Amino acid sequence: MHKVQIPGSAAEVCRIGLGGGGLIGGASLRESVAVFEAAYEAGIRYVDVAPLYGLAEDVVGNLVRSHRGDFIVATKVGIARPRLPGLLSLLRKTLRPIAVRLPTVKQFALRQTQGLVATGLFHPDQVRSSLEDSLRRLKTEWVDILLLHEPRTRDITPELLRELDQFVSSGRVRLLGTGTQGPAEHSIRYGDVWQHRYAPGDALPANKLGLRVVHGVVRHGLPLLRAAIAARSATASAMSSRYGFDFFDPDAHPAILATLALAADPRSVLLVSSRHPLRIRRCLAQVNWSIARGDTPEYVERVGAFLTADSTAAAAR
Repeated sequence: MHKVQIPGSAAEVCRIGLGGGGLIGGASLRESVAVFEAAYEAGIRYVDVAPLYGLAEDVVGNLVRSHRGDFIVATKVGIARPRLPGLLSLLRKTLRPIAVRLPTVKQFALRQTQGLVATGLFHPDQVRSSLEDSLRRLKTEWVDILLLHEPRTRDITPELLRELDQFVSSGRVRLLGTGTQGPAEHSIRYGDVWQHRYAPGDALPANKLGLRVVHGVVRHGLPLLRAAIAARSATASAMSSRYGFDFFDPDAHPAILATLALAADPRSVLLVSSRHPLRIRRCLAQVNWSIARGDTPEYVERVGAFLTADSTAAAAR
């Protein structure tokens, strides 16, 4: 797997990481372990979690503790752990398949789960308590990356910055950054790591310094890809011949989208997430690393245009 350098270090990290939102404990622990093992076997050593994800930190802590030095572990502060993490995990697992098909159900689910968490918790005492709890659950003395989770400009106060500097100087945190569910142009940047959504059609501002971590391309891109293939099958056939993917094979769709996100910024890391080990293995096995390294720059423009309905620009000539 292709790697990129970690800011301020000679070390490198693989360009695909595991998004920990689907790592659920309790009755689903066996399922989560199977997903983690599939990712590990495929070469993933970057794991992203957060208190918001309920029991994900506990799951990851148990799985990486004997090989801690092999992993880049990222967690977050600013959004509290749910008061009932098991319930939130169950809601996410139960409602996700329905929410994908029915947006109104998704909005209802979001409204219900929002009542289980508190956001905007960036007072120094709150971030200190959050980090200490995360370290305990992760069973580690340090996290490689600590992200401010959905911060607003007013949240980044001098007092907060001093506290974050203390985390780094004490060795409990190695890199700082921000993380959001939104696109890059709506995010706040701070520190060495910039985590944000990348969906087909999103603007991708230049990233000359630091590590960019993107997520969401498969979740947001799959409906667009299916619709585009149905509407413009001739273009899909031409791109299948040109880029080596079978655009008509649903099993290839996650890799087509993952390759798109990786190629959009060849110095970025892409988070993938699934509750199905086979999907993790299949996606990683089919990524085109030549394209992902930027060797075929028109792939991003043409596939992106195909997905966003600009068939003229997408046509492979």
